Amino acid sequence: MGKAICRSLLSHPEQQPAAITITGRSSSKIEKTLDELKALSATTEFSGITGDIFCRRAFKDMGRKTILSQRETRERYLRDIIDPLNQEILNESYLYRMIQEERPDIVIDSVNTATAIAYQDLFSESRRLLKEVQTAKSAVDDRLLEKIETLIGTQYTPQLVRHIEILWRALNDHQVKMYLKIGTTGTGGMGLNIPFTHSEDKPSRVLIAKSAMAGAHSMLLFLLGRSANQESGHSHWNHDRNLKRMAPIIKEIKPAALIAWESVEFGEIKHRGKTVELVDHKPEDALDYKTSLKSKTTPWQKTGKIFKAPFIDTGENGIFSRFEFETLSEEGLMEMITPEDIANEVLQCLQGGNSGHDIVSALDSSILGPTFRGGYMRERALESLRYLEKKYDVPSIAFENLGPPKLAKLLYEIFIIAKHINLLEPIEMDEKTLSERCLQTITDDSFLRQSSLSVGLAIVLPEDKILRGEQLAIPSQWEYPEKGKVSLQQFNQFADKGWIDLRPTNMKVWIDRLHELQKEIASPKEETTHEKDETGSNTIRNQRFWQQAVEKGNLGSFISWIFLKEDNGERIKK
Repeated sequence: MGKAICRSLLSHPEQQPAAITITGRSSSKIEKTLDELKALSATTEFSGITGDIFCRRAFKDMGRKTILSQRETRERYLRDIIDPLNQEILNESYLYRMIQEERPDIVIDSVNTATAIAYQDLFSESRRLLKEVQTAKSAVDDRLLEKIETLIGTQYTPQLVRHIEILWRALNDHQVKMYLKIGTTGTGGMGLNIPFTHSEDKPSRVLIAKSAMAGAHSMLLFLLGRSANQESGHSHWNHDRNLKRMAPIIKEIKPAALIAWESVEFGEIKHRGKTVELVDHKPEDALDYKTSLKSKTTPWQKTGKIFKAPFIDTGENGIFSRFEFETLSEEGLMEMITPEDIANEVLQCLQGGNSGHDIVSALDSSILGPTFRGGYMRERALESLRYLEKKYDVPSIAFENLGPPKLAKLLYEIFIIAKHINLLEPIEMDEKTLSERCLQTITDDSFLRQSSLSVGLAIVLPEDKILRGEQLAIPSQWEYPEKGKVSLQQFNQFADKGWIDLRPTNMKVWIDRLHELQKEIASPKEETTHEKDETGSNTIRNQRFWQQAVEKGNLGSFISWIFLKEDNGERIKK
């Protein structure tokens, strides 16, 4: 598939790329493909890279079985998948390093990610583990431990999620303009009744899992297509959004038929990557069916010859005989699409055309987004909540059901702060005084204190003391310090992530934050452009918006401003 796309890119002499780098697992295939492509262009610079993009650089040529068979590499492999994404994992990721070093303008991904992940066969590994557990007589031995860790390393979803995390960081960090994925349906466009399964099951659970991963992959690409650029710098706040460089364009083309073919040859037949040796069992030595499956029964003889025959090489789907290919591609079964058909669609996408076959665009056009009625009814829901707050004299602040805990923390903090200052007027109070006033509020208002503690928020008091309830949303079970002993650094991290922080240092953060907001909305009245902005549709969060937010007590509007401006959490598509 990748070779056909490269040929398509080189088909127009005046539009040939300056450079093409191809990647793959087999160095011999890479070299052969490079030789073929070099004959098509005298101006394009070609290079090839080999290795497994789903693991770290040190493991890229080892093979998954080898990685999982050794204790040290297996543990590192699991950590790379399961641990929170950090800079060390990124730097050691082969995919991330490859994009970092090549600095491409466009990435075309024709790797069958769903196959690579789902065909590790979670089901077989689970059955092997269950068998080991059932036969274990005592404590866990090395063999059982290996099976357990191998099963963990076979989980599909964590691998796919980590792959997408690394991919997104790599595309953003290195200014890739477009990412175009050649995806898969998992079944060549057929349904659960597909008669070709690579398995003894029908329908094959592994094949269904592959389709599940293909669908999950498409949805994650859909999310990437709705994600803002992750660069922290080079942005400009325009009262409503951070204006910054456009994020990479995300597209996916999903063939739904047999992709064929690469070549038709006569040669050695391979099964699951291994050359097939011819064996023989003569009729006069036929076995009784009752004993035919005994492990010690070996009535066959190796001939010393290799199985050779005519075959069609379909690329990643493997080689098939004439009759297998004839059956598979027949009308009414999987049928067929050529790599060149797909390459033409890719070329049209790269040139800015609309092929009509982009999965991400199709999802964009078929989903139901926000509606006018939804926006209209939102105000009615808020009005009902305000009425009930007034009727029962109970504020509706945060229940820690939405997450992250920082949202509930910010809502409680601004609720307490708003009792002592007008959020839109110049703040004369210093952070120490504001801290003391907020402490007095949390001391006097038992319901405010109890409600926040009961939903998992701790309260940080001046002098670094804390109040806490039975449960804590922060830290998570993975962040919990050993023996519950908290360092000052951890204490400050927890306070920032999800504890109501009444210390002067955090009050200074709030004062600076509100000063920034006040400065943003307090432009000179005599400026004609400003007056137009205030009465026109140019800006949502204008002066009147904030006045109404204060009048109605819409503290959520202030927190949404923080998420949009400080956390880059905006929605970029409706």
